[in-house]
Amino acid sequence: MTEKVDVAIIGGGPAGMTAASRIKRINPKLRVVVFERSNYVSYAPCGLPYYLGGIVKELDQLVHYPLRVFTEERGIEVHIKTTVTELGPGYLKARNSDGEKTYEWKKLLIATGARPKIPKVDGINLPGVFTLRILEDGESARKYLQNVNTVAIVGGGYIGLELAENLKNFGKKVLLFELLPHVLPAVDTDIAVLIEKELVSNGVELHLGEGLKAIHGKERVESLETTNGEYKVEAVFIATGIAPETSLGEMLGVKKGATGALSVDKAMRTNVENVFAAGDVAEAVNLVTGKPDWFPLAPVANKMGYVAGATMSGIDAEFPGAVGTSVMRVFGLEVGRTGLTEERARREGFEPVSATITSNTKASYIPGVGQVTVKLIADAKTGRLLGGQIVGKDALARINTLATLLAMGAKVEDAFFADLGYAPPFAPVWDPLIVAARVLMGKMKGQ
Repeated sequence: MTEKVDVAIIGGGPAGMTAASRIKRINPKLRVVVFERSNYVSYAPCGLPYYLGGIVKELDQLVHYPLRVFTEERGIEVHIKTTVTELGPGYLKARNSDGEKTYEWKKLLIATGARPKIPKVDGINLPGVFTLRILEDGESARKYLQNVNTVAIVGGGYIGLELAENLKNFGKKVLLFELLPHVLPAVDTDIAVLIEKELVSNGVELHLGEGLKAIHGKERVESLETTNGEYKVEAVFIATGIAPETSLGEMLGVKKGATGALSVDKAMRTNVENVFAAGDVAEAVNLVTGKPDWFPLAPVANKMGYVAGATMSGIDAEFPGAVGTSVMRVFGLEVGRTGLTEERARREGFEPVSATITSNTKASYIPGVGQVTVKLIADAKTGRLLGGQIVGKDALARINTLATLLAMGAKVEDAFFADLGYAPPFAPVWDPLIVAARVLMGKMKGQ
């Protein structure tokens, strides 16, 4: 049996559902059909570590909108627990518990997101080994953890660090393994060291420079073997990164870019006529380098979906790009980063120069004052800001300010002269961001 649809969307995450909603708002009469392999749409996988840590009590709290909002209020057809098995010119095949059906589409959006990178080692499929990508992953992991005391986390990126905090706060013994010399490759080494100290001071057993060799156990996880030895653990979380889920796009002949994600223009068009891509599966322009890059971040995915929905509805729209801004919490530290690290800036052909300062977050006489470390990076030739990292208290507002400056192509002097708000309960008269810019400006001028 074949059905005809105006717009088919593969993937019910941020990009897919934003695009679907935008299309129906502009053209309510169009038949828009979304295919999602999990049980949920419009959900927040970023909240899964907090679900495992008990901060989020119910899994449904991670769903932004109930399914009925899309189906009943917005008129979008949504097929959950449905897998697209074949994709060809003008058609797709989708399978669920009712069988397989063919759909003919006029326009297609690929919003398949990203998939976890799974190490190819013995024991990776044992009960007690988990990844966190869809909500069902969190549900099964939480049930399993009820009878577990010792947990290993493989990977020291965003998810690994958030898991470490939440599982430790939930009363588990946590061993964190990172193949590289330092955690969180998205920041520079001097900033990573501050994060590592926070992890250790909160009881996380940190193993740097250790690669996973195997996971052992007869019927479930019993131990984990690395390049340095074997450790008794009862559960293992794999947090070794993600990759764009491009297989369906490739089936249709959509080209990939240098990052491995699907190549799109600023209107989210691919090289295949009437085929669009948005979200974690697609590239976007890096506003610092001017080159295609990959930003698997929910705010970016939402905006790409918004642009795709407009374009597919016949409205001119473009996604200008991103600078890669992210923020997270590691126990008592807020960690923000945006733009390029020093190492990345050097690889991109810049001459990076940096300044790092530590300052009070508000007036010293105000109760609750804390400290924050700010690192700014600029190009020595032009003075243009390239990136920055902020660790400590009240990092979010400052990293967002820096991200805005980066997106505007601002120079260090622009950051120094930025007219930021001041009042003793909120900031010192010399904001830490301004202080860092002043130090960097002096360094560049040899003062």
